[in-house]
Amino acid sequence: MKSTLPGLLLSAAVLGAALFAFSPRPVPAFAATTIQADRLQINGLAKAGTRLVAVGERGVILLSDDAGASWRRAAMASDEASALTQVFFISPRTGIAVGHDGWIVRTVDGGAHWSEVRFDRKHSDPLLSVWGNAGGLVFASGSFGQLLVSHDAGATWSQQKTPADDRHLNAIAGDASGRLMIAGETGTLLRSSDNGTTWEKRPVPYQGSLFGVLKLADGDWLAYGMRGNVLRSTDQGDTWTHIDSRIGTSYFGAAQLADGELVLVGQGGAIVTSRDNGQNFAVRKVGGVQSLATVVDAGHGELALGGEAGIALLPVSPAVRTLPASAPAAPSASPS
Repeated sequence: MKSTLPGLLLSAAVLGAALFAFSPRPVPAFAATTIQADRLQINGLAKAGTRLVAVGERGVILLSDDAGASWRRAAMASDEASALTQVFFISPRTGIAVGHDGWIVRTVDGGAHWSEVRFDRKHSDPLLSVWGNAGGLVFASGSFGQLLVSHDAGATWSQQKTPADDRHLNAIAGDASGRLMIAGETGTLLRSSDNGTTWEKRPVPYQGSLFGVLKLADGDWLAYGMRGNVLRSTDQGDTWTHIDSRIGTSYFGAAQLADGELVLVGQGGAIVTSRDNGQNFAVRKVGGVQSLATVVDAGHGELALGGEAGIALLPVSPAVRTLPASAPAAPSASPS
């Protein structure tokens, strides 16, 4: 009997340790932490009033109320985890984000809470861009010629036809006068002069992919895409001319700041700027590993940049260098 006692005691100790390890007990209260916004791929940035809103991989939506110094996760009333590609606010309270699987989510409280209004479980085709106006007219464009329209600030959606066939529609933008532009692959540039009711193709001097389009402060339009191609229109999209952007990298995002400075960002972390509404560009940064997808004026003299390495802040007005015309171009993406 004495010889078995140590074994019984050891077994009892092991059983007790196991019961303790797996027994329910209160979770310790950890201090609240903010999201590390440099650990997520960010595809879109927008402003809701003074608040910054970022969207990206796995359906993540982040908020910052201190000009990008810290970030927290927004509340999402959906368990989908598809990537979100772009976000746009038609007012400081109402915003729409779009993504893969035709996913559309909406907020009416400045980005704090989001609800799903559309998800296509039969097709994984992504929506790539969204734009709307204060009157509640909203468009979402995407792969294989997708164009969706909402007349109730993004609450409900319907399909709309364009002359783009099945070409990917990468970006959409508009203005207060009812004119809209869509940029897409293989030189696709669509224009509407009637709030998107009808669309027409416009000829452009570049037949590769265009990734973005932007209405400028002086009323002109800018489109940008692969291999450093930047196009500018001074006649509301009737004709487009090629602009030398100084480097041959692909551009994925652009913004015009309150002081008129134009910023383009793209492949390999490239950043170019213009102070004459896109007529001439200077190189701020070229060469790198992580690409940038989006840029927005964060306030307090800083830019918020989003991309493969998450979100970073950069001062708005550093010294810039201009490459001479003979300087070699940065490596460019493969043609689509």
